[in-house]
Parts: sequence; C-alpha cells; structure tokens
Amino acid sequence: MWKLFVLVSIVTSAPTDDLAGINFNEINQFTLKFLNNVYTFQESYGDKNVALSPLSVWNIFSLLAEGSAGETFTELMRELRLPNDLRETQQLHSAIVKLLKSEDHDVTLKSQTAMFSDNSFKIHREFCESANYYSTDVYAVDTKNTTKLANDINYYVCVATEGRIREAVRPDLLEDLKLILVDALYFKASWTYPFDPSETRPDAFYDSQGRTIGSVNMMYHKAPHNVGDSELIGAQILEMTYGKSEEFSMLILLPFEGLPLKTMLNNLATQSLDWMTEYKLNGSPPEIDCYIPRFTISSRTDLIRPLQYSGIQRIFDADKAELPGISDGPLFVSKTVQNVEIDVTEEGTVAAASTVVGLEDRILGQRFEANKEFAFIITNRSTGLIILAGVYAEPQLV
Repeated sequence: MWKLFVLVSIVTSAPTDDLAGINFNEINQFTLKFLNNVYTFQESYGDKNVALSPLSVWNIFSLLAEGSAGETFTELMRELRLPNDLRETQQLHSAIVKLLKSEDHDVTLKSQTAMFSDNSFKIHREFCESANYYSTDVYAVDTKNTTKLANDINYYVCVATEGRIREAVRPDLLEDLKLILVDALYFKASWTYPFDPSETRPDAFYDSQGRTIGSVNMMYHKAPHNVGDSELIGAQILEMTYGKSEEFSMLILLPFEGLPLKTMLNNLATQSLDWMTEYKLNGSPPEIDCYIPRFTISSRTDLIRPLQYSGIQRIFDADKAELPGISDGPLFVSKTVQNVEIDVTEEGTVAAASTVVGLEDRILGQRFEANKEFAFIITNRSTGLIILAGVYAEPQLV
C-alpha cells in the first residue's frame, strides 16, 4: 500500500512592504470557518483550548488541488476559495512565501519547505514544477529505511523551528511511504509594549454564563492599543502589536456579556470580514488597562472531520478521490494531524506547529479584561492575512 504523507510545521507571518495589493480575504474566510469547525469537533470531546495554523492547511490542500481532477478539484476550489485562474492561486502562494520571510531584533521568522520522494515513486513532472514554484526543495530518498528517514525529517524540522518541534514523525508513521512534503516555520516576536512580570497576579477565569471555571495568571499593563466593539460578530476586540515596526499583531476577541463563545465563533465563520477594521478608531490608539492571561496551548487536531464539515470530503474517500496530477497511482488522503504549540507571556509570543497529511492508494470602555472564554488570531497588519488562530476556554495557571 502506497502512502503519501505531508508534514507541515507552520506558525505565523512577517512584515513586508510590497504585498499590500494582495487580497487575502478568501483565505481568511476559509480560516474562520475552519476554526469554528475545529472548535466544534474538539469541544465535543472535551478539549476546549484550540490552536491552529489554518494557513498551513490551506497551503497543503491548495497544492494538492493542482494534482486533483473532477469533483475532488471542484470541492477543493470551492471550499478553499481558490481563484479560478491558476496563475492567481500561484501568485497568492508566491505572496505568502514572501510574507513568511523576516528576521529582525524583535521578530524571528524562519521558513523551510521540502519534498522527500522515494527513488521508485514516479511523480508527474508538472506536480514537481508546482512544488518548486511554491519554493519546495525536492529530495530523492530511500523511504524503506524509516528510522533514518524519520531522523532526517525530525532534524530538518527541529532546526527550522529552533528546537520547538523535536519529534514531528516516528518511524512507524512512515511505513510504506512514497512521498513526504515538509513545510517548517518558526515564529518568535516581542510585544511592542511588553507586560511587567511583577504585575502578573492569579485571577479568576469565567465561562460565558459568568460561572468561575478556574484560575489564570493574569498579566497587566497600561499601553496604547486599538480596542473596540464589533456588533457584527458580537465581541470586544483588542489588538496588541508585535515589534517596533508593528507590522503584525494578536487580536483578542472577547464575546459580549452573555453571548456564548460558540455563537461568536459561528459569527466569525458566517459574517463578512468588516469586523477586522470596524473596531478601530481614527487617530492614535488610546491608553488601555489590559488584563490578558498568560497561557500555553498544546493542541493536537485530527483535521479530517473539520475539513469534511467545511465541505472537503471527496479527497478523503478511497473510492472517489481523484488525484491523477500527482502520479499514475490512485491516491486519497487517509490521515491528517496538526500539532500546534503556542506560548503567550509577558515578553511576547512563541508558536510552532506540525501538520501531517497522509495519502494512500485507494485501494468595555478603556479597559480590556480577558477573564473569560475568548478567541485569538495573529494577523499580518499590512495585508490582513490571518496566520494563526485559536480559542482559550479552559484556564490553567502557567
């Protein structure tokens, strides 16, 4: 049985000066719908804290779309919101590659992408060209030696993520493998206005009904931030920027009093993206008393069900998947897993993620207090592209 595993480690974006004309709204809409579906899926199993890299999922499946046909292609085009013109899709990928390259005193972002192909596995030249277009290096390897291959991949990812991800794959995951795609990124950024650790105090954390559900270490500072309400999604929104350039930021989305978190997430998935700008006031941001919990999330997500909820189904069906553009052998996606780690502290944010996709042959005023369930996203401010998203609803003292 042949298998194709796609392994991705991805985090967030970087500042850029020449991408302001690129419209990422379609990707953002996929992201917010996917976040809602992942939370719904994981919450049903009692896992309420979610951290995602939806952009990595979009990258993988938009590349697979280039090797798809028939109804599989139609589903991927529709649900990933891909442009009808292939050149426009490739321009989006090219823009994202540029977006994910930056390193300065306040922000470190490293991106590496590779494809490991078995010597005997014949990939169509056009698919290899697409991979190369997306800045993917291609290596020929012996996939039968799974121990060495796992060590090579783990070393590749470990270096790329500054040691944050040390075991992206195990040898048993690579058995019968013919192809692996690896996209590894690392992000570390300091707040423009750091929190003073001496001001951090234990505090109660509440659910949307106002019931105490635990405690958190609440950080505090008074600093200029964009803050406002969005009636469209039913949330108070705080924007905290990173670095001196303030090119990207974290948005904290706090549901209105009495509004369930699920309702706000559904609003994110179904409403327009006007909320991303409507909460900002004209002029300089006001000084805000900010209370934000210090938190760490380690999230492991099976992506198949959420993607099926999103409308991507045929590619996971052994009898119906159509991926003739990758190779002559019939393939379908049999496994997808994403692991994401994010640390939000007084100094800033560090995040890392790994996604595994397997293909087989077919056989309030001036005060913002995040002391209840909330969602968060990390965006590039100059383009609006959402890179990382999540939900914090199960408090922990960290």
